[in-house]
Amino acid sequence: MEGEIMRKLENLKPERVFYYFEELSKIPRESGNEKAVSDYLIKTAKKLDLESYQDENLNVIIKKTATKGYENSKGIILQGHLDMVCEKELESKHNFKTDALNLIIEDGYLRADATTLGADNGIAVAMSLAILEDNNLEHPQIEFLGTVEEETTMKGALRLKPNLLTGKYLINVDSEAEGLLTAGSAGGRTVVIDFEEEKATFSKDKYAFFMLGVKNLIGGHSGMEIDKGRMNANKILTELLVEVRKNFEIKLCSFKGGTKENAIPRVAMVEVAVMKKGLKNFRIKLIEIMKNIIDKYILIEKNMELEMFPTDEHSKCFSDDFFNRFLAFMSEAPTGLNTWLQTYPDIVESSNNIAILRTFDNKIHIEISLRSAEPTIMDKLTTIFKNLSKRYKANFQVTKGYPEWRFKKDSHLRNTALKLYNNLFGKNMEVTVMHAGLECGVIGVNYPDLDIISIGPNIYDVHTPKEKMDIKSVERTYLYLTELLKTLK
Repeated sequence: MEGEIMRKLENLKPERVFYYFEELSKIPRESGNEKAVSDYLIKTAKKLDLESYQDENLNVIIKKTATKGYENSKGIILQGHLDMVCEKELESKHNFKTDALNLIIEDGYLRADATTLGADNGIAVAMSLAILEDNNLEHPQIEFLGTVEEETTMKGALRLKPNLLTGKYLINVDSEAEGLLTAGSAGGRTVVIDFEEEKATFSKDKYAFFMLGVKNLIGGHSGMEIDKGRMNANKILTELLVEVRKNFEIKLCSFKGGTKENAIPRVAMVEVAVMKKGLKNFRIKLIEIMKNIIDKYILIEKNMELEMFPTDEHSKCFSDDFFNRFLAFMSEAPTGLNTWLQTYPDIVESSNNIAILRTFDNKIHIEISLRSAEPTIMDKLTTIFKNLSKRYKANFQVTKGYPEWRFKKDSHLRNTALKLYNNLFGKNMEVTVMHAGLECGVIGVNYPDLDIISIGPNIYDVHTPKEKMDIKSVERTYLYLTELLKTLK
């Protein structure tokens, strides 16, 4: 079926959920650029004649009083984040700072044209707004909490003040699998490693300069897909450089890979200088090496491409000693799955993602995202990178982090949600502890007595341009959410 670019989603159900989702899709809302969407929510609350609050960080709270018969029930907080990961295909000309998303309906799914869809976490906001405007629903007091910068720093949740919220139940709508109730999540930490050295100028009469690249990897959410064996573009390019250096003298000029801390890198580029003498043999051998690497990972990365093209971008390169230390670090540094949870053997306990590499003048800057449900393992992972940095004479620092959300043995909200799901759909809802970081643990620091769960519709390939959301799953999940509000009397 041909994809149809839609300007209106009015034919989709629930109509008001998709109305608000489309409105949100018109608003650029990359992490750190949430003022417009935050203001939109305040404006919408005023139209609905609802009490609202916007803090200095642009977090939004919208309150709706309990309906008749629910005045003495415990209040419910509906929670999601306002920002989205902005990833696009290489050929896309989309500008995430100014352009609306082009939404496409295809084979029962909603996606965007060559970009991320922003269902993570626009669908939580859209569902909450639809609930807030619907005066026919039965429910206790509702507080919608929309937070900022979840995808990068969790700043909104981390800076949320105590005593703003009065609800006792929190339903986070940032999970991405229907029929799966999340009752815990990993904590996260970012470590930054910098290799620094003054570059030297290399003569263009003696050296030719080339860009070597890897592209079209699958990528994905570094929390949700880290256990699927997908390759990291920064590590692939490291492997290529190691093999090339076994055969030729080359100089390192720059390295650029990955775009987002919480996305497995799909693309990486490195600029090198090669002696013009023997250039023909270099090209021949490089093609052979590239073919071997593609063949090695063909079952995992079927669309991977390795490329080489001449460039005149730089004439300055790092020393051989710098190159040796950098490559040794990148070769030894782990990435991907680290340990499984002992209590849930099919759930990742800890991992790391060598997410972003950038060259700034005389420095290669590396950002690595660590995740763990167990704080002691998080500390062990941190120590591994600290020791590697020391061994290879690089600067090391921890720049940010957020706490884990610990599974609670007793939860009235969870028990109610599980029973309702079985009653509605005739099957059991699965309970899990998510490896991806959720704001629930962060919010729980200032609101320790909250009873929390996380749910959501089926969303696939999150944090990639192939992100898509199951339309019928949205309808079922919204029905379930509204019935859950009614049940919590």
